[in-house]
Amino acid sequence: MKIVHVISSLSIGGAENFVVQLANEQSKSNDVSIITLGITDPNKNYIDQIENTIHLYQLGWTKKYSIKQFIHLYSFIGKLTPTTIFVHLHNPLYYVYGVSILRPKISYIHTIHSSFENWKLILGYLNKLRFINNRILHVCVAPTIYNELQKKLPKLKSTVIPNGIKSHYPGREIKEIETFWNNFSISQKKGQRFLAIGNINRHKNYKLLSMSFKEVYKIYPKTICVQIGRETDTILVNELKKINSPNVFLAGPQKNAADFLSEADALIVSSVQEGMPIVILEALSMGVPVISTPAGGIKDIIKDGENGFIIDDFEIPSLTAAIVKFIELSQSDKKIMAANARSCFEQYYEIKKVSQSYQSKSA
Repeated sequence: MKIVHVISSLSIGGAENFVVQLANEQSKSNDVSIITLGITDPNKNYIDQIENTIHLYQLGWTKKYSIKQFIHLYSFIGKLTPTTIFVHLHNPLYYVYGVSILRPKISYIHTIHSSFENWKLILGYLNKLRFINNRILHVCVAPTIYNELQKKLPKLKSTVIPNGIKSHYPGREIKEIETFWNNFSISQKKGQRFLAIGNINRHKNYKLLSMSFKEVYKIYPKTICVQIGRETDTILVNELKKINSPNVFLAGPQKNAADFLSEADALIVSSVQEGMPIVILEALSMGVPVISTPAGGIKDIIKDGENGFIIDDFEIPSLTAAIVKFIELSQSDKKIMAANARSCFEQYYEIKKVSQSYQSKSA
């Protein structure tokens, strides 16, 4: 099978990470290519993780919409002669939708990486146009997202296949990871360590995280939370600084941020919108429990009290209580939770199983 993935770029991000991992797995038995439409960040990307057998084509487009660019992609795909095209993220979908009208013999699979809320507008348009073209199979990465899509747009072709990755193994030396954590110590005696991974934006809801840990500090002052990610919202960063939680630290962007989970007690997610975050799967693969808000597909991953804790709302008292509850678990209970996290990953989210599911849909 000749497979082509089309995505905006391979800069650091959950969808980009997934594309590379799925493409790598598919390349074991297929001819696989990746087309990036825009410009990939030369300093922060996944290109070095792509298998040598995969063909990477970087088109370097600078315009969001362009007839000339569409013709370019249409012609380029004609030369590659794929049997299946996988498309990811909004902008590439617009272009690939046009290609799917003109090249109907190709199989098209679109992965919805985030919440239905983020996609309902464009999917609504495609639903109105389904009498002209309903060839694209829309794959939801979590049952919760699929159920919302089916409820609102039942006539669109859709299915559910969970996100997946290969098990994450730190590439850094343990000494480097420990040094990272020691940079944020607030006590000579090690307390509980929580890690949050994601760029600072409204969807990640880091105000909730900061205010909750400020409450935790009153009970367990040695507990710390380190947040890794780019400061993409200056106003929000200033708001976080005003909260001034003494046990929350902004560490900025870090390549292979999941490495630092190896010395964390738990991953914490405070988002208001999510699909099925890759970082949660990375944590589970490493046997790290997750404490989270009930955003998007996270409700389908975290089983409260088994592989982590998931709260019922997006309020400070709820998240604070969940953090404290985790801290107060016995060591034996934490080990059981960690084992459950790893078992959950192996059973549902290993990339080989996910790739096989996609294979069956594209056959």
